[in-house]
Amino acid sequence: LPDSSVRPGQLCCIMVETWWYRVIIHRVLDGQQVEVFYADYGNLEVVPKSRLRFLKWCHSKLPAQAIPCSLAGVRAVEGTWSDAATLLFKELCGSKLLVGIVDEYVKGVLHLCLCDTSTEADVYLHRVLSDGGHADICEETVPSQVRREASAS
Repeated sequence: LPDSSVRPGQLCCIMVETWWYRVIIHRVLDGQQVEVFYADYGNLEVVPKSRLRFLKWCHSKLPAQAIPCSLAGVRAVEGTWSDAATLLFKELCGSKLLVGIVDEYVKGVLHLCLCDTSTEADVYLHRVLSDGGHADICEETVPSQVRREASAS
């Protein structure tokens, strides 16, 4: 991409090994690197600016396949997730197939209960975060509270 096109919000693509991926430039870090958002997977990565390529128009028509999600049943102890909580969550999710149960879908955010069923006993991610002191269990998700309060008004 020419420098004039390297800006936040620009849809483009990069090749990883032998596969092309749609990315959106999230932040320009310096003259050499950018942080990109994988539109179909939801992850962020820092990549060299030189790897960015224009995306053919026909590939930009498909909506992003990654959707905003939240882990249902918990909230961060301090209001924002700590680095330790984020690392634990990544370890629990990394390269595993998990069972996801939809709790609710509110204002474009999917709230999921996640469970690892690959071991003898099922492992619920919200419980692991809570037991580790990283999260507080909440009986009702924030979207449920908002919806209940709105209907009571």
